[in-house]
Amino acid sequence: MRYRPLGTTGLSVSELSFGAGPVSGLMTGDSFEDQRAVVARAIELGINWFDTAAGYGAGRSEENLGLALESLRPQQPIHVATKVRLLLNAETDLRPLVVASVRESFRRLRLPRVTLLQVHNSITPRRGDEPTSITPDDVLGPRGVLAAMEDLRAEGLVDHFGLTGIGHPDSLRLVLHSGRFATIQAPFHLLNPSALVAVPPDFTETNYGGFLRDAHDLG
Repeated sequence: MRYRPLGTTGLSVSELSFGAGPVSGLMTGDSFEDQRAVVARAIELGINWFDTAAGYGAGRSEENLGLALESLRPQQPIHVATKVRLLLNAETDLRPLVVASVRESFRRLRLPRVTLLQVHNSITPRRGDEPTSITPDDVLGPRGVLAAMEDLRAEGLVDHFGLTGIGHPDSLRLVLHSGRFATIQAPFHLLNPSALVAVPPDFTETNYGGFLRDAHDLG
């Protein structure tokens, strides 16, 4: 396995990460033996980066990953990243919501801390422009998501902060250029390469406006 620097964290992580999302259904399903076997094989092959989220399978992904890691007790350092997604109405102080979500994630993961905590909401000019979207001020404001993340880091519960890079490109850039986030996990694939390359005017998917170039320039 080859390893690369992860954003501005100073960490070296495996080129391949273990995604515990719901696409395959494995980590959100019921077969613990299969889950344990796959996690064990990933670790055997040198994967040291595991990515999950509170929203994957309504917490099942975190719970199953936590059980597998607890059962295996790997000797080498393993990094776990999870995510927080808020469902907002008219709330103005988001800090208690973030802290409550993260503490539930720790309970499911059976971990005292995580390497990376990521914002899982879309970021748009106005709340609700996209389902569950929040604004740059919701992230960066004094009673926002980032303030809660800083409190958690001060407690030694979180090492680094990241973005999942979905939403409106201008709003994402505002948050990205704050310099407060060490990573961005951006949608980038053959069907939608717009986070990195220019796309034609008639492009029908979400146009992310090349914001990965900004991320690259920021390190």
